[in-house]
Amino acid sequence: MTTPLQLDAYCIDRFEVTALSGFKAGRGAIAVEVDVDPQHLTKVDDPYSHQVVLDVRFKPAASGSAPYKGRIVGRGFFRITEELDEAAVARYVLVNGSAILLGLLRAHVAQTTALSRWGQFLIPPVNLIEAFKNKATLAGEDE
Repeated sequence: MTTPLQLDAYCIDRFEVTALSGFKAGRGAIAVEVDVDPQHLTKVDDPYSHQVVLDVRFKPAASGSAPYKGRIVGRGFFRITEELDEAAVARYVLVNGSAILLGLLRAHVAQTTALSRWGQFLIPPVNLIEAFKNKATLAGEDE
């Protein structure tokens, strides 16, 4: 089954990773706190063109519990390839687009940290549906 969502390109707007000197390898399970701030942008003159921006920040959940802290901001450029209702477009772009983009960003962090002091680090899986819900809830509180 094919999806009506196509990734045209992606880019990284910001990338920072710091190897933490307080980390002790082999001390136990790595505990990381991850915060994802998602954003969905559309083109006014092209309803088939969409952008997803993910601002991903990660840090140790407790002192010394993770080898790295950092931030990566990525932007995915997506195209809807068929006529869909607004709810279906939102589902494809927000859920599928964010999952695709987060996977690419996780791979970039893993590739870079593979050459770093503590070795390869993978950002843990994130519930993107909750991230979007939390952002919508917070936006509603500001009004």
